[in-house]
Amino acid sequence: MNFKKFLDKPFRLMSLIGSLYLIIMILMNIFTDFSYELSVMPFSRIVSYSAEGAALVLCIFSFFFYTHHSIYYIALETLAFSYLYTGRVYTALFLTAILFILLLIENRLASKVRLSVYLVLEVIKLALVIPYGVRSFFEYIGITLFSLATIGCINLLFRHAYEKKGSGTINLDDYKFSDRQIDCIKETVVNNTTIKALAITHNVSESAIKKDLAHIYSVLGITGKADLKALFIGYQF
Repeated sequence: MNFKKFLDKPFRLMSLIGSLYLIIMILMNIFTDFSYELSVMPFSRIVSYSAEGAALVLCIFSFFFYTHHSIYYIALETLAFSYLYTGRVYTALFLTAILFILLLIENRLASKVRLSVYLVLEVIKLALVIPYGVRSFFEYIGITLFSLATIGCINLLFRHAYEKKGSGTINLDDYKFSDRQIDCIKETVVNNTTIKALAITHNVSESAIKKDLAHIYSVLGITGKADLKALFIGYQF
């Protein structure tokens, strides 16, 4: 069996890594109070063991049934709820952000029913933070909103760029860009070169480079550097 081919499915790979992580966490729980040391809630030990055990089983199922992505989503939500219950608020935030990214990438929140279920689950998560005090509650709300807004905006930028890319193969020869503008595109995409560095390289002012980039964005129908990078992913300069 080709091992590389065996692991080339992203959800299969994520499930494998998730299973290894959960085995380590369960072992740490056995020998320490790692997963429930911050908890103020009753039965934290039972909740911690049960949630991590359930998530481990779900990850194993997800590994074998990797086309059913909902199994992996449920594993992440199970862990997020467990971590909130046992006081690991920031770990739960991290898992919530990962889940949101996956849902956006797969366009799972387009349905009103799925979006409603997602929002209900997030409200329940908020309720679980209340026992840990007003500060933790408002920190959770603030960081959640900031994370979701940031992730959502990044997704929109890249989706817009991919849609633009999907309309046809990008070829710089089809545009009347100057040599300097083409170099600006290449250096920005490949090396993430700054405007100041580009200005020094081409012996022009930074405002000239900014005008070049503005012209490039306008011609390509994009809004900024993130779009430009997404648009030229895999492009051979």
